[in-house]
Amino acid sequence: MVNLAYPTNEDIKEDIEIENFIREIVDEGFRYRGFADSAGFPRSISNKETLIEYLTAIIFNISVFRAAVNFDTFTYYSYTPNAPSCLKLPPPKQDEIITMDRILNTLPVPVISFIAMDISYHLSTFSNMDKFYLGSDDMSRMGNDRRKHGGSSRTGGMFSEINYRDESVKKKIDERNREMYFKYDVLSPENVPITTQD
Repeated sequence: MVNLAYPTNEDIKEDIEIENFIREIVDEGFRYRGFADSAGFPRSISNKETLIEYLTAIIFNISVFRAAVNFDTFTYYSYTPNAPSCLKLPPPKQDEIITMDRILNTLPVPVISFIAMDISYHLSTFSNMDKFYLGSDDMSRMGNDRRKHGGSSRTGGMFSEINYRDESVKKKIDERNREMYFKYDVLSPENVPITTQD
């Protein structure tokens, strides 16, 4: 896609939108968050290789990484001893003998556990605006089928190739999960949103 939009490195250097985008990430993103050195993000991008590298990192973080972090929280946090949201007693000391009474007296009261479970449940669910890498009949009816994205036959062909690769990854995950007692399909392409905004 980058090669379609930018045939040469000069095209990237002349793109004011890319420069403004990078400047906003560095000045409004990293500096605002307290990263004095911009966390290694460049102040400008002048070639296709660098643009591809940073676009890949951005896309990964807003899609796959977000899915891995958000959409499995209920699985982990719904069992309060895994990650209690608060404790009634201080954590045990290094050599302290732990008894069942100590554990039960330390864990939060049921209503607090329920609130934490409810929050983790909502963090684990997809938004109505989420659009997915792999389409289904339901998504097609809603107009969210990625196979219909792309502005030209060249970009449409690239989306078809990506979709084919995603289907292959999904099949591998499905095969692996067939043998597992607990399925892990959080990072299956059908469960990884492209974006959460229209």
